[in-house]
Amino acid sequence: MPSPTPKPLISVILPVYNVKDHVAACIRSLQAQDLCDFEALVIDDGSTDNSADVARKAIAQDPRFRLVQQSNKGLSGARNTGLDLAQADYIAFLDSDDQLAPDYLSQLWQALEDTGADWVSCGIRFCFPDGSHSDHSAIHGQAARHSSGQRRTYPLTTWQQAIVHFPSAWNKLYRRSLIADLRFREGTWFEDHEFYYQAAARSDHLLHIEAPLYLQTRAREGQITGSDSDRVFEQFPVLDRIKALMATAPRADADAAFEQIASRLLFERSTALRAPERRARYADACIRYLDRHGLRYCPDWDPHISAAWGLEMTGTLPLSVVLPWSGGDTDLLKISLNALAQQGAPGREILILCNSQQAETQASLLAADHPEARVLRHAEAGIAAACAAGLSAARGRYLNFLVPGDALGEMALHDWVDGMLTAEADFAVSAYRLGLEGETYHAAIYCDDAQILQPLAAADFTYSPELALALDGQISPKLYRRSFLIEAGLGFGIGALPGWQLALEAALLAPKALYFSQSGCDVNQSDAALAQYAPGRAAAAFVRSLDQLTARLQAAGLSSKLPQGWQRRLFARALRQRMAQIRAPLPRLKLGLLCLTAVWAALRRGLTRTQSPLDPGEGQRIATLLSIEAQLRRRP
Repeated sequence: MPSPTPKPLISVILPVYNVKDHVAACIRSLQAQDLCDFEALVIDDGSTDNSADVARKAIAQDPRFRLVQQSNKGLSGARNTGLDLAQADYIAFLDSDDQLAPDYLSQLWQALEDTGADWVSCGIRFCFPDGSHSDHSAIHGQAARHSSGQRRTYPLTTWQQAIVHFPSAWNKLYRRSLIADLRFREGTWFEDHEFYYQAAARSDHLLHIEAPLYLQTRAREGQITGSDSDRVFEQFPVLDRIKALMATAPRADADAAFEQIASRLLFERSTALRAPERRARYADACIRYLDRHGLRYCPDWDPHISAAWGLEMTGTLPLSVVLPWSGGDTDLLKISLNALAQQGAPGREILILCNSQQAETQASLLAADHPEARVLRHAEAGIAAACAAGLSAARGRYLNFLVPGDALGEMALHDWVDGMLTAEADFAVSAYRLGLEGETYHAAIYCDDAQILQPLAAADFTYSPELALALDGQISPKLYRRSFLIEAGLGFGIGALPGWQLALEAALLAPKALYFSQSGCDVNQSDAALAQYAPGRAAAAFVRSLDQLTARLQAAGLSSKLPQGWQRRLFARALRQRMAQIRAPLPRLKLGLLCLTAVWAALRRGLTRTQSPLDPGEGQRIATLLSIEAQLRRRP
């Protein structure tokens, strides 16, 4: 008789549903594993695109793969089919839009062999459509613990120990003896959660490898976790079943743990909701669920849970983002809107302010894909007028003014709003990147001493006049408490430097401020983006803006608070920025004319009579230009 075929070491269950653009890469990553002894159960769950054909072609003649086609039963049904067919003593789950590092199976299997553990997890690499990625440990509150490659054993003797781990089926390898008769509940979303907690109830520890070996695709169209759908309400019965499981399993801290995990999961579902009506209904359902079970919303056990969601559940809109759009290159507006769409939190409205029919038409077409956006018309031209109109229309507790073309980082608004909310601050400033790519960053404060900046990032503070003067005037990387702006009567300056007035006045008047040292914004440096501030960017426009700023500060009684030489320092800063914007043709001629114009303007305003300090690293050319009169006075 022929000898029976030996069973594989690992069974990998790979559900497939309408992922024709991803499934081939997923299968190739499995074929590239350095541990070859596995079977792959590819379960096509009634795909309506040609995912099955793509999968079949990718599998080719590889005998380790088995393609099973069934009518649609959902992700749970596909996984259950795989579990029923699996032959190996070790089980892994791989979603068909994700991929594995080449040593994923070998590292996880070896860890179980060496330790005798029942299951092991690993870190995650989140992969985005633009090719970028970020890594996470897959442990809440310990996101950065993902690169050492070490194995760690995490006890699961209390429920609070269990809830810190990602409740995902993927990124783990299981002994079949642990899963045994466990199956995924069919007909519902968020099926991983219940499966994870049932497995946790059967084990007293989870082994973890600190390496991002599971590569998860993020922001894919059609992804369940990113679907703006009424199916988010299915989270509530899932939570009820988790609560019942925690209450009956022999683990301590069930009540406290459930309060924490309910807070997390209710917030996580909100991050996919952008339609205002659905989001409001879900927020109301969340607060009623918490009240019904006598629970508090407790986000403070993990910085990735938004405190602002608690604000939103009470009916308060956390944030308004104002985009001043005068028309033109619509790619600029697309950049900003698409970056905002990647922000999972906080809840917000986006107000696009237009002062012409052309701009309104352009904005309306783009806003159609962004349900949280509204296009508003105002009368006057310029960034200052648009932002003033946006401030009048805004409803959010906090306010960000975002220049089209600038792109906020994925977690920027979450971090800024939560920081402001926790500290009860009035004004926040973030470091930023110059340009949409590259490694040129600006601290947002002109200071060459890191020992001054480090304490600012550690706690809330009040700006000294010297520090306020050092503050950069970029518009986008800042956040304001809306009522602070209104009560203090603050607004933007007119002309080529509109953000300088608001930044300086806010710094001088804010009782409590925050500083974020990690870059939260990419500030577009293209000609089209810079032209929004002052078409042509003539030197005279910068000079007029500075004159208006001086008059404003004097009228408000704030100029006397600033250090001596403050006008000269701002003039030098504006001159340097204008120099950096000079383009071909004839850049040397343009630079020469700019220098002559600047010297004449500085002489007329008495800014060359002293050699008061300029920004750190200002450069000798500008320092010389603005010190001509002082140098002549010293000569015999």
